[in-house]
Amino acid sequence: MNTIANIMQELRDYWADHFSRRFQPKRPPLRRITSISTFYLLDYRTRQAELGLGYGPPQAQLSDAKFVFQDGKWQGESGLSYRPPLLQLFSSRDREKPCKVLKKENKALLEENNYLKLQLELLMDMLTETTARLHMVEKKMDVPTWRTKKSPNKVLMLKS
Repeated sequence: MNTIANIMQELRDYWADHFSRRFQPKRPPLRRITSISTFYLLDYRTRQAELGLGYGPPQAQLSDAKFVFQDGKWQGESGLSYRPPLLQLFSSRDREKPCKVLKKENKALLEENNYLKLQLELLMDMLTETTARLHMVEKKMDVPTWRTKKSPNKVLMLKS
């Protein structure tokens, strides 16, 4: 019996020490004051000289060839402008042929689009004219317009 009481007391003590207290994290140590760099106060050219920020133009190396980006184009180190290898395989005539076909297709599609727009405009005009005629006939016959719900059984049919 005495051992069970001891175990229960140890369990209560352990619970009180580890789980019953509120969480109180330790405060972090204070930071040491470091000296602040004054390079941000210098103008661009002085920073460039002090820190060696003169990078020069971007450069890339692809397999054995080295390229430099100058004047908006990638140029080889020898100064020749870079031409992608796939374009070197085809002659200029072969490259122009698909371009002409695409231009013809584009022109045909634009013409079809304009024709469809014209048809839509014509149909809208015809609908407007027919609606206006319907209103004129309804006014002449003193029939309530189709928008009102006074006489839902009457239907007006027009013959053309």
